[in-house]
Amino acid sequence: MKMSDIAKLAGVSKATVSRVINNSQNVSSELKAKVEKVLIETGYKPNLLAQELATNKTNMIGIVLPNIGIDTFSSITEGITDILDSKGYNVLLANSNGSIEKEVEYIKIFNRKQVDGIIIFPVDITEGHIETIESINVPVVVIGQENENLQVSSVLYDDFNAVKDITELLIHNGHKKIAYIGLDDRRESIGKLRRIGYTEAMKSSQIAIQNEYIQIGSLSILSGYESMKHIIERNKELPTAVVAATDRLAIGAMNYLKEKNIKIPEEVSVVGIDNMEISSIIEPNLTTVNFDYKKSGEKAAEMILNKIELKSKDNERYVLGYDIIRRKSERLLK
Repeated sequence: MKMSDIAKLAGVSKATVSRVINNSQNVSSELKAKVEKVLIETGYKPNLLAQELATNKTNMIGIVLPNIGIDTFSSITEGITDILDSKGYNVLLANSNGSIEKEVEYIKIFNRKQVDGIIIFPVDITEGHIETIESINVPVVVIGQENENLQVSSVLYDDFNAVKDITELLIHNGHKKIAYIGLDDRRESIGKLRRIGYTEAMKSSQIAIQNEYIQIGSLSILSGYESMKHIIERNKELPTAVVAATDRLAIGAMNYLKEKNIKIPEEVSVVGIDNMEISSIIEPNLTTVNFDYKKSGEKAAEMILNKIELKSKDNERYVLGYDIIRRKSERLLK
């Protein structure tokens, strides 16, 4: 069956059928419904290669994430795919495992595969990222990072204020000996900005920051365990509270404290960031900062579609808000 046959059955022009198949916006809902009904009834499958040649589109979006196994990035991916699926796009998903070199290489690979757009959550934005993105003729949206030398649309999280606020919550509850388990500054947002949020909260309340109470780890639960172990072993006095840069680090810290029979929150309060699903299940339930990561994925998808379909030249910047979810892992000091 040819496109002309579909047009005849639907009572529309061949051009209208073509626009429906190629997801063009220039078709009324009534005509679109008529064509789609005939397409379903006849089982018509257009020649995809011919579509690509005719529209200069592959309807493929490349996504680069640092760790697709973590809840945060699963939620982001869900948000992206929900929007893209509804618009007839497919995704190519790449897992960089936190490697900057792999991130840059995947951008190049996606460009060679002629994707219509790229969404990336980089560990950091390096000169390599900037040079590569500027060298390709593919729109890019960045999640979680920004750089004044890279002119792209971006979705950001208010990491600084999120950690500052949850640290101030502990301070207002009477805590002064507050430890911090974070990530290295190479990770601009979840590393550097979250750490500065902690130090700013302490300084603004005129509380001395003890370097022995600060430990830098990685993204794993095990790293949270090891970091808490180092803090406890090298200090004669227990901190009364711990701020962890992620829920995974917080859960690891809690595991160590439980192993040593240090009661949470009676002896040490623990708070995290991310509101992972497990944070509401573990005992005691974890007080944490909630970012709507799915929404951030949706916003990134909308931005890339604006670049592709509306040919937007404007670079958008969206900062996602947050809320603190109080549970049972922190307490008011008497």
